[in-house]
Amino acid sequence: MSVALVFFSHYRRHPGQLAALLLILACAAALWSGVQALTGGAREAVAGASEALQPRFAIERNDGQAVTVADFAHLRRAGACVTPQLELRIGADAPRLLGIDPFSAACLGDAGSGAAQLPLLLDALDRPLVLGRAGDLAHWRRLRPQPDFEGQVVAQLPAGLLLADIAVVEHLSGAQETRLELLSDADGSAALPAGYRRHLVDYGVESDPLVDAFLLSLDALALLALLVAALLLRSVYRLALVQRRRTLDILHRVGVTRRRLHLCLGLEVLLLVLIGGLAGSGGGLLLARLLSDGFEATLDGLYDVGTMAGPAAFIDVGPGALLLLLSLTAWSALDLWRRPGAGKGGGRRRLAPVVALLLLAGAVLLTAKSLGVIYAASAATLLAAGLLMPPLLAWLLEPRTGSGAGSLWEWSRSEMAALSRLLSLPLVALAFAVAASVAVQAMVASFESTFERWLEQRLQGDLYLDPGRPLPAADDWRARLEALPGVAGVLPMVRGQGLLNDRPVDILGVDPGSPLLGGWRFLAGDPAPWQMLDDDAVLINEQLARRRALAPGERVELRLGEQLLQRWVLAVYADYGRPEAEVLLPLEALPADLPRRYASFVLQLDGADWSDWSRRYDWLADSRLRDQQSLKAAARAAFDRTFRLTRTLEHLTLALAGLALALMALAMLRLRRGVYSLLFAWGLPRNELRRILVLQAMLVTGLLGLLAIPLGLFLGWVLVAKINPAAFGWSLPLGLYPGFWLQVWLLCLLIGALAGLVQGDPVRLESLKNE
Repeated sequence: MSVALVFFSHYRRHPGQLAALLLILACAAALWSGVQALTGGAREAVAGASEALQPRFAIERNDGQAVTVADFAHLRRAGACVTPQLELRIGADAPRLLGIDPFSAACLGDAGSGAAQLPLLLDALDRPLVLGRAGDLAHWRRLRPQPDFEGQVVAQLPAGLLLADIAVVEHLSGAQETRLELLSDADGSAALPAGYRRHLVDYGVESDPLVDAFLLSLDALALLALLVAALLLRSVYRLALVQRRRTLDILHRVGVTRRRLHLCLGLEVLLLVLIGGLAGSGGGLLLARLLSDGFEATLDGLYDVGTMAGPAAFIDVGPGALLLLLSLTAWSALDLWRRPGAGKGGGRRRLAPVVALLLLAGAVLLTAKSLGVIYAASAATLLAAGLLMPPLLAWLLEPRTGSGAGSLWEWSRSEMAALSRLLSLPLVALAFAVAASVAVQAMVASFESTFERWLEQRLQGDLYLDPGRPLPAADDWRARLEALPGVAGVLPMVRGQGLLNDRPVDILGVDPGSPLLGGWRFLAGDPAPWQMLDDDAVLINEQLARRRALAPGERVELRLGEQLLQRWVLAVYADYGRPEAEVLLPLEALPADLPRRYASFVLQLDGADWSDWSRRYDWLADSRLRDQQSLKAAARAAFDRTFRLTRTLEHLTLALAGLALALMALAMLRLRRGVYSLLFAWGLPRNELRRILVLQAMLVTGLLGLLAIPLGLFLGWVLVAKINPAAFGWSLPLGLYPGFWLQVWLLCLLIGALAGLVQGDPVRLESLKNE
């Protein structure tokens, strides 16, 4: 009989073991490759769209007149680096079509508008080509039923933006009004002719670190799932090695060298990894496709970037997943090179450095501010908790002398302690999965309840109105809106961009006296600051306060267009669901040349029917009207999409840990059949032994669940109080949800019951032959 057949015969005798190994490998590969397919594509999109986040400078005439093509020609002849940009908007909901000159735009370098797409436009000078995302191109075609252009999908462009040659935009505009800008280089390397000046029209944003933090959080969750899979894999494969050690010794005695045995085991590992990894990577790509729409919508909503142009290919994620699985399985087979008995002993002495590691990691975590340090300290804390949990569980289950309990109960406790030692790795994996489930649920539920309250505060009023175009003066529109029948109140909101201490921030201008601003939650400073928000004060959101280490009472330097202001921070307000830093000022403090100035309005209605306003009033024809309830529904949908992947990872990890523990318990309990058979011989009925076996398994997993819940609460605190502020800029109150803890604990009992029930009849009288 060949060595290969001997190896195969083991799995023929233990098909459940082979199924468990392949299932763990496939699930680990699916979770890892699925997350990598999504986050890898998102990182590529961030890199491709980074040019859209750069500051933009434009040329203005000193006499206030609009620039023309003649101005462009004059500036170019004078040696200035300028390029024309023609913008066309055909409706409030329509994407904006931006026309650029591929030849002159090259002087702006990588910071030029559409610089990454210049080669595509240069290759299409003989045909009308429009670049953009698939959804934006389709939207434009719906608005223009007879389009005379060719569309090409470029997923790296920001949402709502189409790009084309300037001549194509001029042709497509027809009678529509367009806006011409002359963009300039930022450093002003060439002096401008008399009568012109450079003007900052867009400060850019700092989204890349925030996107990286968001994607890093997903990677960390995938790594936690991978850790659970690694523990399960090691436990199952170690069992297989223990069961085959005698067979391997016999093969060595009959002439098979140890080198050949190790080679055969290595080939077995490689074959398992290939089968499980290929199947899992395919499943991971399918998972990524199912979740890609919601994931892309989340990135669009939070960071204004898109994900991959299409589904990731196996070559992108498969080799990495296979290499990772090979490393995990090699770690599982380390026992091959250990001498029997190696690594045992020194129980209490080995616990001392683990306790020291736990205390040190906890101290670092309390003071850490950097996301990398927080992750490292959290991983060290988990490692220490995982090493402490099996001995703690065994100690709790050990029989106590003088307890007065019956001999059967004392034996049961001893048996459960032995079972917890035999199943230490899968039990730790289940504990980590339970802890992750409790932590994720606490974070999501806390965010959901907080986000709901915040939406009610921020989206007051009945109707939201977007004019669909920049307004020269919001006061004129406010007066016209207040004159509409059934309008009880109007709150203008003007947004733009500015610099705070020379770094970009979002600007929000409101009327501090409006009743539609009541109920805002302030985290620091004056609890009722609206009456004190004057020409010398500003409010800032939590993201800005954390990112710049600002507190109420500090003075800041604020640049709004050409205007430089010195203000003091009055209060810090909560601002959930968005990562941008924001400064809030009174409306009258915003200058007319505020970069990216855009006004919208919130209306309080008194039973008015607004559905036909766009038809009845010409000045509202291009406006977008939405009731606040629909806006809240859209925000809640975005919230659900954001955490869909997180919940999927958590549920799959918990299911994998529970199933693998049940399979391991089946194998381990079979090793204890001699004890149960001996009890049967002493007079205990079979049904009583089955009941005892099920209760023992349930007590072990139930006690484990009780130990895992505090670990889950600790992870939940890390997520809401440490990772969220470091990654996104806001913190959350940690909610306690005992109902969910009860559900998870009952699930642990169910897993224990399953582990006991799959054993079936624990009595095998033939096991007593050697007793």
